[in-house]
This record gives sequence, structure tokens and C-alpha cells, in this order.
Amino acid sequence: MNKTSFNASLCHGGNILTYGCNNGIIDFSANINPAGLCKNAVKILKDFKKIRFFTENYPETYPKSFIKTLSDYHNIDKRFIHTGAGATDLIFNIVDIFKPATVVIVEPSFAEYERAALVSQSKIIHINTHPSEGFELKEKSLSSLLERINKIGENDLVFISNPSNPAGIITFKDTLTEILNRLKKKGAFLVLDESFMDFCEEFSAKHMIKYCDNLIVIRSLTKFFAMPGQRLGYTLADHRIIRKLAETTAPWKATSLGTEIASASLTDAEYILNTLKLIDKLKKDLRVKIERLKTFQIIPGTANFFLLKITNAGEFNALDLKKYLIKSRILIRYCGNYRGLNNKYFRIAIRKKSENDYLIKKLKEFIS
Repeated sequence: MNKTSFNASLCHGGNILTYGCNNGIIDFSANINPAGLCKNAVKILKDFKKIRFFTENYPETYPKSFIKTLSDYHNIDKRFIHTGAGATDLIFNIVDIFKPATVVIVEPSFAEYERAALVSQSKIIHINTHPSEGFELKEKSLSSLLERINKIGENDLVFISNPSNPAGIITFKDTLTEILNRLKKKGAFLVLDESFMDFCEEFSAKHMIKYCDNLIVIRSLTKFFAMPGQRLGYTLADHRIIRKLAETTAPWKATSLGTEIASASLTDAEYILNTLKLIDKLKKDLRVKIERLKTFQIIPGTANFFLLKITNAGEFNALDLKKYLIKSRILIRYCGNYRGLNNKYFRIAIRKKSENDYLIKKLKEFIS
């Protein structure tokens, strides 16, 4: 991939609007909470006076009230929090600030790490995790990463998504500690993308920022809280890094409507608990039904999606499957364009039971 060849429609899921607003497509390509927005957020959207007020007036220059909500939610000091227009905005912001000579990316992973590095004209090193190790960063791939860290310099960056995307695999805290210690000696930094961590919060490294000043954690409101259209994310890091990010951020980056909806969602404990229960139930049910097809290998990740590999469908590949399913108004994420994956891989989100069952029905048709 290079600057001129990047195509967002190929490198990302969630391209449902390219088919029109009222297309009737079931979007399994974007990993969004099937429960949708919480009730309190929906109430805000139904309040015409509020919507008009937010639309006709400037938002906060810097969203201090929203940062206070995030501080309470994570039990992290406000000095360690910075907001941005989604995780991607923060990725580009971080690379722009550090201007790394080298960027190391643990693959397969989110395409925007590489694109941000290309814009910065950084040297890019790819470290592939392996199917034989369940795409976990360990043994062979971890050894390769640590060896590469020994050769990088000050202000260089290592990108890891945790849980990983598209595999949904966790990199555990003892491994992260080893990586951070190696990076510390080189004056380099770890950017840990936890965009899907709300689905498995117990694995978050967010509190490590209190004693690891070379750790930058990225979080997103997009996935768990079902608000991708509002473009809202945030960074957790040492206060000196946060200050640099704030100093280089344009004013009014976060909309009033977005922060109001996000705050309502973050403070809705019942919604959060019910979402976790729902995803767990739907995921178990869908996994059993996929396994019965005896055609797909499931990569057992922790997030709200499955990475699947076609293992028993003759000459057909995941692109063939994508083209077949779109005829039935189903959109999946083809993963043959991820580094380290081939054209047999695809990703599906966990959606409502009726939609999951419809997908299973169409997968059966494809197999037969």
C-alpha cells in the first residue's frame, strides 16, 4: 500500500452508505454493538430543542466536561486524557507529534497505522503474528518484535491493537510490560489501540499509564457505544504526552451532540452490563452454528466479532463469498487485504440473533 493506492472502501468495513441510506443491508463488516445506542442517548436525539441548541451554538473549545465524564468512568486523572475525532484522528495526531523515523506495526492490523506512517514518511516495519500461534503476539512473533525494538531509536513508535483487529486476540499485560521496558531503554513509545477493549475491560492496560510514561492508549466510543457516526475517541497517556496532543489539536474538534450522547452512554451502567451479557450470549450461539457448518475455522477472539477462514469450500474464497452474500443484502469484511492473511479469511460482526441466523442460512446456501 502506498499514498496513492489507498482505498478506504477496500481497507475498512462499515461502507454501508455507499449502497444508499435505505438499502436494507445487514452490515456484518462493521463491529458495532447490536443493541444500538442506549436509551438515554436516544432521548437526547428525540429532544428537538437540545438538537437545535447543539446545532446553532459552538461546542466547547476543548471538551472539559466530557473529559470529566471519562475521568470518572475510568478512574483516571483528567490530566491523562485527551479527546479526538475518533481513533483514526488520534493515530494521525500521535504520529505527527512524534515524527518517528521508524514505525513498527504488529500485523494483521488496522490499515490506518500504516497510512499515518506513510504520511509522516516514516520507515515501516511489519511484524506478523502467525496462524499457528492463534495470531497471538508470543514466541516467534514476540521474539521478532523485541529484536526489532533493539534497532529503533528515540521517539519511534510501535503500534499494537488490543484486542487485535481483525483477529480479536489479546496481548497480555506481562508481554506489554516486557515490550514497554525494551522501548523505554530506546526512548521509544508503544501505541496501544484499545478500540474494542470495552467488550473485555479486564484486559485493559489503561492503568499502566500511571507508571509507564512511554505508553499511549487509544480508546473509541464507536464500537461498544454504537456511535461511529459521531467520530469520538480519546487517548490515555502520561500528562506530558497529553499536553503535546492538546497543544496541537484544533479547537472545537468534538461536537456538542457527540459528547452529550457519549456522556449519557458512559454513565448508563445498566446498558453497559446488558451489552456484555447480550454479546456473550449471541457470540456463543453464533459460534456453535458456524462450527456445525464444518466449513470455517473460527479464530477465537475476545471482541464482538469473529475472524473466519474458509477451509472446506473447494476453490471458493472469501471474496467469492462476499459477492455471493451481497446479493442477499449481507455485507461482510473481506480480509485478504490484511497483511499476513490470504483470500480465505473474512470477518463478521456479532449482530442481532435474527440477523445472525439469516447469515447462517445464507452461508449454508453458499456451501451447498
